Amino acid sequence: MGRALKIQKTNNSILTDAGFPNFGSLTDPVYNSAGTLSATDFLGVVGGSPATSTASATFPEIAAVVNISLADGTSTTAGDGRIIRQKGSHKFLVAYTASTTADESLIVGQAYQIASVGTTNWTACGAPSNAGLGDIFTATAVGAGSGTAYPVGQCVLSNTATPSAGDMSIAYSVGDSSAVYASYITNKWVRDWNGMTYQNYSDSNTGTNVQSSENYYPTNFFTDEGTVTWSGAEIINGVDAPNGTLQLAQIASVTS
Repeated sequence: MGRALKIQKTNNSILTDAGFPNFGSLTDPVYNSAGTLSATDFLGVVGGSPATSTASATFPEIAAVVNISLADGTSTTAGDGRIIRQKGSHKFLVAYTASTTADESLIVGQAYQIASVGTTNWTACGAPSNAGLGDIFTATAVGAGSGTAYPVGQCVLSNTATPSAGDMSIAYSVGDSSAVYASYITNKWVRDWNGMTYQNYSDSNTGTNVQSSENYYPTNFFTDEGTVTWSGAEIINGVDAPNGTLQLAQIASVTS
């Protein structure tokens, strides 16, 4: 599946995996051809666990729309979500962050991530002892406190703004295009659905994943203007060779 998506996390209150080195920290940075990236910007994208990482304008995180299938046979419906970890080439463990679930409304058998600890006895609800913010568990009982949680589940990428139950979407733009949706995404690359169909792109992640004629783009959170030079491309008299550049894609992001 290529390199797994880097996930933003905190370690002893120090932000780690926040993003790639920005242009201002590079020895001899080469900006995009449109000149719209700044010294504080960077190429590449990161995910982030919603309860334990802090998105900002400086270090955004991937925004997703998710529709998690719930243990009671219903779904969250399509709404704002965040990536917790990558599970396959196009499958992710995600949290539904459009709203939180009160502890007394937990669905037994459903996975949750603790969004606020409150006065809830999370161990009595099925969480490990000393469970805290960001911990993921499967509910075995409802609670009776003030804590809240995000529903958690596995979703696969789909080519729509309103994914069905069990699906998700990540939007991006290329050259001021209207929103399009990723069929595949890593920290550095995104590809579209050109040549991809639901018949050969299995929602269960077990079928043959046919890549035939998708368009690939290097990713960032800040602009979709201009091109960047790919590694190893030929430079002639200080100018990119015609076949040495790639159009940028701007990934939808969460900044707070």
